[in-house]
Amino acid sequence: MPDDVLVLHDALEKIRVTFGPAAEWHYSPSLVKKVGVGLSLHLKNCGTALRFLQVHIAKCYPGAPITLTGDPRLMERDGKPTTQTTSALILHGESIPVSENESPYITLSRRMASMYQPSMADSIEPDWSSAAFWYEYVAIHGGELLMEGLKRDSLQGDKMVARIYNRYFGVITSYLTEGVKISKSSVPVRDQVVAIDFENILDLYPAIALTCERLRLTLRATGTSRLRFKESNRLRSVRLHEVNNDHRMAMALLAADFPVAESEQSCIAKSYPRFIEIFSHITAESRRSTDGQPTVKANVTTPTITHITPRRGINDDNLGKKHALSKLIHAASTEYVWLHDDDIVMPPACTKELVLEGDLIILPLKMVSEKQDPSLLERLQIAEYAAIQELTMRTAKKKQACMCSGANLIVKRDVWLECESDLHPEIPSGDDMFLLEAAKRRGYKIGVIDEPGFTAVVRPQTTWKAFLLQRMRWAGKAPHYTDRDIRHYGMMIALANIAQLLCPPVLLVKFPVEYSLIRARERAFNLPFSVYNFLVALLLEILYPVYMLVAFFGGLLRTNRW
Repeated sequence: MPDDVLVLHDALEKIRVTFGPAAEWHYSPSLVKKVGVGLSLHLKNCGTALRFLQVHIAKCYPGAPITLTGDPRLMERDGKPTTQTTSALILHGESIPVSENESPYITLSRRMASMYQPSMADSIEPDWSSAAFWYEYVAIHGGELLMEGLKRDSLQGDKMVARIYNRYFGVITSYLTEGVKISKSSVPVRDQVVAIDFENILDLYPAIALTCERLRLTLRATGTSRLRFKESNRLRSVRLHEVNNDHRMAMALLAADFPVAESEQSCIAKSYPRFIEIFSHITAESRRSTDGQPTVKANVTTPTITHITPRRGINDDNLGKKHALSKLIHAASTEYVWLHDDDIVMPPACTKELVLEGDLIILPLKMVSEKQDPSLLERLQIAEYAAIQELTMRTAKKKQACMCSGANLIVKRDVWLECESDLHPEIPSGDDMFLLEAAKRRGYKIGVIDEPGFTAVVRPQTTWKAFLLQRMRWAGKAPHYTDRDIRHYGMMIALANIAQLLCPPVLLVKFPVEYSLIRARERAFNLPFSVYNFLVALLLEILYPVYMLVAFFGGLLRTNRW
């Protein structure tokens, strides 16, 4: 049973036991005195229960000493009346005039109030908003799913998910006697811009927004102002791929292959207790739902691969990151290891079958600020990182790999162990680039996967000092590189920047080339053109030769320490 239902049921039962049936309640000072301090009801993060109980207490227990509390997020939420408030009034017999653009939720409440019978509790209609995450899953992964109990003629506003996913994402809905079957069409979808008014379908936003991100489509969303007052600020949570104790964010992230820590999955019980069970064990067997949620079936193959993040906390011997990395890889037993840095947002643990063509596979990175409005320094780094990533991907695809990052890298365990002696343990960083060199020198195949589902998110430095120290650390490795491709591209970049310092008009030739790299990577991340970002990229181009030299010579003079 969903937590929302349990919270509301328990609250109603506590009110009834404390104050008696609603029909028998009457306010009197002596009765209130007898009750004492009154009744305090903790509603967790359940906005639905809060709205309903506000009306229920006012209509059925006026004057009763009842206090409604909840999690901090619930207490922060907007106190203005919502469609749930109107629905609660209708269910309590209040006469609410029908408006021209009435919310489907209110229409559904009218119908429920007019036809309610006690036996209806045994035949709760499955929730179309919960079905959205399975639509999201099929849109991204393909395949076919069956959801039992969903109906074409449902009054739920969120049934629009079927029409939206058919038009924009190519997911076909077939209405069967037992429910709804969805499958991915083989016909490509032509729309590159997804334009949706979410005013009456706010619960669909996380699934649709993350589907657009995964399929590299632009989402133009209107009617989203109230998303800031949901279980989390969903506009921010979607942008940063955060759960924030929000059940719909957790499910949407999982369906889109973003990692959700096990400790963050408990909030899903708020509305869909069996989601994790079904998601984790999707098979050809059909499961019958008894809690008002869709039933699903599909086939999934989970890759066997070890994720390794060398957190500094494991370095009880104070031998640094490289030693920590070595201990973890030696302890691994899988064929491949997937390396991550400590400070990244991990890419998805893909539920589709991994096809790893190569002994070392370079994966993409995307720099994203945690701030709604990034600083100029952060914007400069984001532009620079886009150019670096585009060059990384292009050279790898041309079989001339010149860069990679241990923040997101897959390598065969045996290859890493063979190359371990060449990773320069005396240098605090650079295990990734030295690994690339060693693997190429030994003739191992270098692969590349440049897909959204494998993209990790890194954060920019927030101060100039931290930024320059990081760049010095990077530059300090340069004299140790021996690979022809690495030295070739590094020399080209260095000479171009020195030429710009000696002859500033070189900028007119150099900037279009490097900005084309930035725009190519922005398009890969489905980012529209921005004049402001263009100006930031131009400023970066002007400053780059200066700070590159500072970082290079600072890196040569700097001691080998973090």
